[in-house]
Amino acid sequence: MAETLLARLRRGHLVSRGWGRAVREVRSLITTATLSTTRPRPRHAAIVTLNADEENATAQAVFLGDSGEFDRIVLVTPSPEISRIAVGMAARRLELEVPPQLEYRELSYRALLGEYRRSRETYSTHVLLPGRDFSRKRRHVHLTHGSGPKPDTTFRAPTNVLASITPQWVEQQLKEYKLPPDTEVIEYMPRLEIMRRSVGDTSILEKLGLDPTKPLVVWAPTYRVTRRGREVRVSGVPLGIIHSTVSAKLFELMSTTGAALVVKVHPQDADSYSSFGPQVFDSSSLRTLEITSYELFGVAAQVVTDYSSIYLEREHVGLEYLLFRPDYAAFEGSYRGLRG
Repeated sequence: MAETLLARLRRGHLVSRGWGRAVREVRSLITTATLSTTRPRPRHAAIVTLNADEENATAQAVFLGDSGEFDRIVLVTPSPEISRIAVGMAARRLELEVPPQLEYRELSYRALLGEYRRSRETYSTHVLLPGRDFSRKRRHVHLTHGSGPKPDTTFRAPTNVLASITPQWVEQQLKEYKLPPDTEVIEYMPRLEIMRRSVGDTSILEKLGLDPTKPLVVWAPTYRVTRRGREVRVSGVPLGIIHSTVSAKLFELMSTTGAALVVKVHPQDADSYSSFGPQVFDSSSLRTLEITSYELFGVAAQVVTDYSSIYLEREHVGLEYLLFRPDYAAFEGSYRGLRG
């Protein structure tokens, strides 16, 4: 144990995490004091996200604009340029206008605090702003980013409404987000409308360069290998290690269904999929084809996944999915684990 601790100290992981917690505690105090003692502007709203093309954020921005309730809507994002493109793609699929009152701010603590302070309603796809809001003057909705079986351990945010499509895990989600048991819970996930509206749209297959008369199977594994700075974290078994098992399953699917097969890579995945054969897409390569991830998931005849929330989202809208979990025991026992 002592050697492990020393090794981690040498790599700087414990020091950086300790410093991060200290900064978060200070920011939590500032956030709580600011939000609890100020009034929002009644026709202002904000959406905050960690992924610039996160479709819960882009769809929600379009829906807020269409509601007519807000004169100013701000999307706080790590890349305003990418988010501007992604909002346009969401609006096209939803057959709505890009809100003319929509603005973009680059993600920072200052931007988060400023927009939370000004906004009557906020929507978060990730827990980004630490602190509380005791003013009772704002509605802070957390759009549960992952509704799958993986727990989402995080810190307390100003959230006072939890949007979730998995009632079986709401109690656990409230604990993970450190929210009280009586928190308002709504059944809502805006990106599902993009998936619904993409069902049967063969123009998506044509953009992918696929035969529009053949069914499409999308393999969408969750990530096993990810990088955080200098640290590489592994959960379960990297799919490259069990290449033969995975390839055999994918070949069986293609043979029995006569379907075209593509791989949709998770944004945080640091594993390599080039050896698996089928076309491999991430969010960036799909964006160059003017396709969103949830358009791809919607047009697919079947989605094959493991611990990703996409299978529950497909189930929620009545679409087929197949679970393939060749490393279940290893993933369950990893640092990410699975909900009970």
